[in-house]
Amino acid sequence: MRTVILAAGRGGRLGPLTELRPKPMLPVANRPILESVVETAIEAGTDEIVLVVGYRRDRIQDHFGDGDDWGVPVRYVVQEHQLGAAHALSLAESAVDGPFLALHGDRPVDGDLLARLTDRYEASGRPTVAAARSRRPTEYGAVELDGEAVVGVSAEPTADPPFLVNAGAYVFDERVFDAVEASDSDTRGDLDLGMATALQSLADDGLLTAVVHGGSWQDVTYPWDLLSANAARLRDGGSTDVPDGVHETAAVSGDAALAETVSVGSHVSVLPGTALGRNVRVGSNVTLSNCIVLPGAEIGHGAVLSDCVVGESASVGPNVTVEGGDADVVVDGRVHEDVRLGGVLGDRATLRGNVTVRPGTTVGCDVRADAGTVLDGRIDSRETVRRG
Repeated sequence: MRTVILAAGRGGRLGPLTELRPKPMLPVANRPILESVVETAIEAGTDEIVLVVGYRRDRIQDHFGDGDDWGVPVRYVVQEHQLGAAHALSLAESAVDGPFLALHGDRPVDGDLLARLTDRYEASGRPTVAAARSRRPTEYGAVELDGEAVVGVSAEPTADPPFLVNAGAYVFDERVFDAVEASDSDTRGDLDLGMATALQSLADDGLLTAVVHGGSWQDVTYPWDLLSANAARLRDGGSTDVPDGVHETAAVSGDAALAETVSVGSHVSVLPGTALGRNVRVGSNVTLSNCIVLPGAEIGHGAVLSDCVVGESASVGPNVTVEGGDADVVVDGRVHEDVRLGGVLGDRATLRGNVTVRPGTTVGCDVRADAGTVLDGRIDSRETVRRG
């Protein structure tokens, strides 16, 4: 069975983290989310991967190539304009023949769930969607069931949380393309109502069934979701070996992941939930807790970072503090209350010594912050923050 993976979107609600890379290429436990999705599909028995790509597609195509490193052919379908997941799915029609798995490339997926989806499709002969329990809506809609049959797919849940949501994994056949074609094209780019509308069309015809996933499931929509997904993956198994570049006095949690090429100075504490990417350099007397540090970033002596994502090639000066903890964060005009986010530092951002980052702060790409400044709220990319 082939697998179509939708990986064309940007993920604008992740702020500066997706200015230079598509959302599916963000790392969880030092691996792109999309890589883990591809490998799970292969382990489930797929014989070919079809990647629907669009925004910053070179980052994906350079990483996966023709699939030789993964042992299965990888083909690409290009979505030139980001018109939502339903439109992206429709572009793969000519690349599939018969039933196929369909996955969202920005959502980690469980191999057992894929097996259950396939078994259900083979037993029922009907398209099948994975549903999961969530305390908040997702961009692909809420799901209402009558036994195993899906009777409703709506943009917003009608029940109190926790409720069933579309978990972003499916087994489809040619009937889904008719449903997408019949869906209202005006909704496809609006919170991806096109996918919910297409699924509702299948449900109205009695053609859609669901598998309810009871295991771990992560919806990576916001920066704090990325941190949660990273921490959850590391709890399942972090680093087993400490790289040679880690000083003997450094303390590294078992729920952390360090790339082989990191350099970590003396008396550093790498606490649970922390992942350090390739060629990351950490000075002495640094504390990192629940952090994702992308490749090439530098953390100066005495810095203390909590609940933080540090972008690629960012420079964090000595004694910088990212306070961490809960904050109210505004994304797309909506206030998200009490989310655990110390801060996001965009690619190539430079924070000089003794900068303080207040909880919930987003610092854009190529920002320059003078020594001793206090950063709060949102600092747009390429801005300079001066003291006084």
